[in-house]
Amino acid sequence: MPPPARPKRLGNYDVVAKIGGGGMATIYLGRARDHVAALKVLRHEVATSANIVHMFDDEARILSLLSHDNITRTFQFGEEAGQHFIAMELLLGRTLVDVWEACVAKKLSLRLDLSAWIAARVADGLAHAHALKDERGQSLQVIHRDVNPSNIFLTYDGQVKLFDFGLAKSLGRRAESSAGIVKGKLPYLSPEQIMQLGIDHRADIFMLGTTLWEMTTMRRLFKRDDDVETVKAVRGGVIPDPRKLVPGYPPELFRIVDKALQRNRDNRYQDAGTFARDLDAFVRGVTTDDLTQLLSPILESLFPGDRARQMGWLRSTTASTRGAAGPTLPPPAPLPSTKDVDDDK
Repeated sequence: MPPPARPKRLGNYDVVAKIGGGGMATIYLGRARDHVAALKVLRHEVATSANIVHMFDDEARILSLLSHDNITRTFQFGEEAGQHFIAMELLLGRTLVDVWEACVAKKLSLRLDLSAWIAARVADGLAHAHALKDERGQSLQVIHRDVNPSNIFLTYDGQVKLFDFGLAKSLGRRAESSAGIVKGKLPYLSPEQIMQLGIDHRADIFMLGTTLWEMTTMRRLFKRDDDVETVKAVRGGVIPDPRKLVPGYPPELFRIVDKALQRNRDNRYQDAGTFARDLDAFVRGVTTDDLTQLLSPILESLFPGDRARQMGWLRSTTASTRGAAGPTLPPPAPLPSTKDVDDDK
């Protein structure tokens, strides 16, 4: 059977243009009457695998239940003319890894209070996901499993968004994980993930702790020259004291980072909400600045002209003829919904 033609409409959305894609999915820009969205469409070549279809549908089901300011919104999902799709919020800004790398390149450091505030917002989003229940009130036991700077998005209007629940584990998930496959990006995995033990939501807390350590030191924690050495570093669990790396590192912040990165998960934060509250208390103790308002100028200073380019790209693509699926239009900056998608990472 030949692959279906490029869709012209999916659900409530006219398909404007292709804007990216990867191993499992193609991403289109979609336009509804009152908003635009990123349409993640399962590729025809992989839709013959029942497990991949289940994986995609599992992601859609989890995303449709999540409703939080710090998680990318999902507007609609379904199957139309044999094409499985998810319509997601289209964000303008940069990933946290983009920001971190730009700071390293310019020999700059992220403000410690801003780093703590960003981590607190991600922790808020995780707390919502971890507490998610189904329509019967039963916990879905959602675990993101891939919290890292490339899955955290900072918008030009001052928002922090956690995205990519494609690897999320939850109760009732139909897709089966491949035996011996470690899910998530190696330098951010918790020790229990590396050792392939049973995991719970505290793995996400460790991964966010690793991200926070890196934001506040401007160094990589576990990343090594090759995957084998990276795995050994995570397994060994040696956490350099950030107070010895950053002059004036606040002891209050150290206590928070240290607790999030405990190798024994029973000694870690037991829930993401408490993690977020401790971070917010630290931020309140060191600054009165509105960090939501601070985020945008920091992004604009790190990426001059980028906001205008992204806005111009969005205006030009949405101005095309309604209902006509245009050519491939690579966005001017990496957008979270256009990243490559693979069934195993």
